Order: sequence, then C-alpha cells, then structure tokens
Amino acid sequence: MIRFLKQVIIALIFFSVLGSIIYFTFFKKTEEPLPTPQVSARSLEVLSSQLLKIKNFDYDFIAEIKNPNLDLGAAGVVYELKLFDKDSLLINVRNGSMSFLPGQIRYEIISPIITEKEISRTEFKIINVYWEKLRDFIPRGLFLIKNQEYLPLSLEQDFSRLRATVFNNSNFDFDRVDVSVILFDENDKAIAVNKTDIRTFIKGTDRFFEVKWPDKFEGKVDRIEVNAYTYIFSNNNFIREYGTQEKFQEFY
Repeated sequence: MIRFLKQVIIALIFFSVLGSIIYFTFFKKTEEPLPTPQVSARSLEVLSSQLLKIKNFDYDFIAEIKNPNLDLGAAGVVYELKLFDKDSLLINVRNGSMSFLPGQIRYEIISPIITEKEISRTEFKIINVYWEKLRDFIPRGLFLIKNQEYLPLSLEQDFSRLRATVFNNSNFDFDRVDVSVILFDENDKAIAVNKTDIRTFIKGTDRFFEVKWPDKFEGKVDRIEVNAYTYIFSNNNFIREYGTQEKFQEFY
C-alpha cells in the first residue's frame, strides 16, 4: 500500500512538471519588455537667416534659431549651410554645431566665408539634434553685457569697432564663453556681424572685449545686440575648483 502511494505521488509530480512545461512553452504568451521612453521634443525653429556680403567673394552668414521646448536643452545641434552660385550650382558646404538652453533664442554666426564665385543663394538647415531633459532650473542671466560703446568708421581710423564688458553672473568658472555681435539698421535688418571668445571666465568678474570691422558696410547702425553663450552640457567647460570638477547640471 505504501509503495502504491509513493508511485501515485511520483506520477502526480511528474505530470505536474510536464504540464507546466507544456503550458509555458505553447500557451503562455511571453511578455515583451517595455520600450525605453523616448524624449518628445518640438523641432528647433529657424526664425531668420541672412547672407552679408563684405566684399568680392567674402561673406558672413547669420541665422536666428529658437528652441521652443521649455524643459529640454539641445546638447548637440549639427547644422549645414549650402552655398550656391547664380546658376544654382553648389559652391561649398559649411557644417557646424551649437547648443541651446530650454526656450533659448540665439544667433549663429558663420564667418568668414571665402569663395571663388559669387554666392547667389543659401540653404541653411538643422541636420541633427541631441536632446537633454534637464532636472534643474537653468538661470537665464548667466552673463550680463555692460558698458557697450560703438565707434563708427571715421577719418582718424580705418575701421569701426565695438567695445563692451561681459559680467559672469553665474556661480561657476567657465573655460570658454563665446560672444556674438550683430549690428542692425533702422529696418531691423542685420548689416554687420562679428564674434569673439573669452577664456577662463571666473564667476563674479567682468571681462572687456573689442571687435573690429576693417571694411565699410552699407547702412546706418540703429541697434546693436551682443550675446554671450557657453556650453553647459559638458563638465569639461567648468574650471576645476579645489581639485574637483565643478558640476553645473544633472540630466535625465
């Protein structure tokens, strides 16, 4: 009797295991892993673009671009500028990169552009964007522009120039800060551009800069816009303090 009960128990265990194998193999639907959430972002908006002729076969290009996303920064923006002659033949292609804070509108200046033919038409477009979702609030006033002074071309000097001071209003020491200058006429059309950079910009300090235009340009200056930008998406842009790398931002 005991031997018979053992045989029954063994048989029940065997058929239970066999039934489980058959169920999970043929009837149980395997659950697929949930997809990784994708960052949903509105595309960058090219608000305006303009080619400025300096002299024969010498040009500057300016584009005004907006990041419409209020909670997403663009850590890597790759763009392409195509240059065409009067016959719509491609003369040259210029590529570059930039970055955007959430909700930021900024200018990108491509200069100088030297060609062997007259440029008749341009095509500017964004090729790729790498988005970063920011955990922390980014202060808008990282830099303040002060003591702005524009000196037009005169008989005493063979160039016009702009002088100004940039104040590092943040709590961080930056390795590099880029400065762009745009001169507008009374119709709010850009008539000249320039750019420079500031290295080793310590927090709470002022840095003087000057940019020059050696060639005369058409139009009368009615408004001047000076902007300072820095790349906040890499810790390499933050100067070490007390032997450790400063960290500005956390990302998802």
